[in-house]
Amino acid sequence: MRKKIVGIIICTLLIAAIFLPNVGSMEAANQLNQNPRLETFQEKCVWSGEGDNLDNWAITPSIDLSDVTSVHLEITTLFEILPLDSPDYGYIKISDNGGSDWTILETIQGYTPEWKTIRIDLQNWTDKNVLIAFEFTTEPDSGGSSISDGWWIREIVVFESHETIYFEDFSEYNINDPWNDWTIVLHMGLVNAPPSAPSISGETNGKVGKNYNYTFTSTEPDLENVFYYIKWGDGTADVEWDGPHITGSPITMEHTYSSQGTYTIEAKAKDPQQEESKWSSLKVTIKKNKNKQSANSLFLQLLERLLKPIFSLLSILNWDIEFPVNS
Repeated sequence: MRKKIVGIIICTLLIAAIFLPNVGSMEAANQLNQNPRLETFQEKCVWSGEGDNLDNWAITPSIDLSDVTSVHLEITTLFEILPLDSPDYGYIKISDNGGSDWTILETIQGYTPEWKTIRIDLQNWTDKNVLIAFEFTTEPDSGGSSISDGWWIREIVVFESHETIYFEDFSEYNINDPWNDWTIVLHMGLVNAPPSAPSISGETNGKVGKNYNYTFTSTEPDLENVFYYIKWGDGTADVEWDGPHITGSPITMEHTYSSQGTYTIEAKAKDPQQEESKWSSLKVTIKKNKNKQSANSLFLQLLERLLKPIFSLLSILNWDIEFPVNS
């Protein structure tokens, strides 16, 4: 009888040792899987998808930060990216060279019970054209599989102070659209960013009738050639898509203003794919030249008035002297 009782106790302990840890892990997994996924079906958003061995990207169109001084990114998001059985990660990335290289702005991992806003400073990317990417990766460990439900994005906004530069709220998309239905998804290597707005340098205070050189420089993120469109602002013919020119290499053009006034030189650039930059501008003030002949004429007139009494006296004395008169 004693042996039978001991056998029952040993069997009970073995059963407990086998099943209790699994119960605990199942409870933990169930607790982590309480992602309000059904809630996302009430929201216009895009979804990364789920599964093993994923590397899903979504990339915004090019965002021009060339004329901004203070800028940040805000993303409204929901995610369940769990590192339990596999190293699953989400990444928010940025590129200023058309997607050739990427910088990680933030790594996304864990669980959000409700929508949250992530705010990221973009101050290091002012004066550039940028792409913003969202990458979701899953890589099961040996014998395991990804249990992540994925990553949802409801809204993307880029602000300069309080002014909106770029905005996407997916109002035109289906509820819970997968990323591969998101129209801004682009295949790597086919991303084309426009050139930067050209810088313009040259004389800003000039004279009528003088020739002045103005220099224009634009950079194409994909290292392609650029073409320039230039308006002189005085009614003369525009320079229409001069080029091609090597990206980042200054070009110089000569212009002469024929009348006084304040003019605005405007320029933009485009690449071979017809992607155009924003306009840039430079104000130029042109003044009249001082006319030396007019100054000489005034001097002679003054001299004539001063010397006229003397010449009148000499004429009385029958001295034949002619006074030069400027006509």
